[in-house]
Amino acid sequence: MSDAIDLPARVRESLAASFDDARAAVRVGDAEAALEHVETASRVLGHKVPPSPLKEKLKHGVAAVERTAADEPLVASEYLRLMSQLVRP
Repeated sequence: MSDAIDLPARVRESLAASFDDARAAVRVGDAEAALEHVETASRVLGHKVPPSPLKEKLKHGVAAVERTAADEPLVASEYLRLMSQLVRP
């Protein structure tokens, strides 16, 4: 079971939507839009997710997407897919 179950449903839904939207953008080559969605997720992560292993995993994934969205979209897409799975119960 994921630690995402401990997060309020609205937080999980917001993070999942941001990661899913970012993934859709990166898959069509729109790194700028993907990074905007990742920034939204990062703000939610910073304000709504308490310190936990889940938060650390998501922070790592966000940083990886920021590094790879423009030049390695397949890598970024996979990080986003996995982060979306992590926040779903």
